[in-house]
Order: sequence, then C-alpha cells, then structure tokens
Amino acid sequence: MQVSTDLKPMFSYSFIPILIIVILIIIIFIINKIKINKTQKKIVIPSKININEIKQKYLIKINDLINNLKSNKITSRKAYQNLSQIIRNFVYEATNIKVQNYTLSDIKKLKLPALSNLIEEYYDPEFSKISKGNILSSIEKTRKEIEKWN
Repeated sequence: MQVSTDLKPMFSYSFIPILIIVILIIIIFIINKIKINKTQKKIVIPSKININEIKQKYLIKINDLINNLKSNKITSRKAYQNLSQIIRNFVYEATNIKVQNYTLSDIKKLKLPALSNLIEEYYDPEFSKISKGNILSSIEKTRKEIEKWN
C-alpha cells in the first residue's frame, strides 16, 4: 500500500505589510522628536524682575487712590476694592503667584502673612453693607508692606 502525500509549499508572509508598518513607526518616531524639539525651543526664560520698579508703580497707584478718596471721587467701599486689587496685582508681579482670583483661605494657604493680613482687613469693609474700616489706615499699612517687600 502506497500512500502519497502532497506537500504544500511553505507558508510565508508578504514582506510589504511588514515594511509599511516599520516605515510608519519610523515616521511617528521622527514626528515625535520634532514636536519635542519645538516645545523645548518655546521655553522662555523670564526676565529678571526689578522689584524697585514694581514697588514704585504700585506706590503711585496708592497715591492716586488717596487723591481720589480725598477728592470724594470714590467711596470708601470702592477704595477698599481698589486697594485689594492693587495689593493682589503687586504680589502677582513680584512673585508670579496669580493671587487676583484667590479667596482669603487660599491666600492663607500660601503662607504670605503680610498679604493675608491685609486682605483679611479689607474683607469686612469691602463686602459689608456698612463699612466700619478706616480706609486711610488700611492704605498706609498697604503702603508700608509694599515698601518693605523683598
């Protein structure tokens, strides 16, 4: 008894799909390298801040606030709001911490006691119906804090 077997040719993969996949992987790798290089080039080193210029700028704003308050152009409540904005913007420019949108509790977490004390002092007169604060005293405290800021 004779058995005959028909052998089929060996199975082989086509080389073209493998080549396409390898080329795609290389292209993706090159694109990612280009993107990484572009993002590294976009890094900008901030210029060194001149704290004395910033101080002078905000001391002028405080003087303008005092003049507006004395000439009755603004109310005490509005003066407290402006004062809060002045000190918050000053701290932002001096430290690059965006405190303009922070609440009092957020500011206390920053461990900037001078700022938190001033903002706490402004809160009641700024938001209550009847202002009980002494705006000129608050302005003077703010001026002193700006002058002694490092």
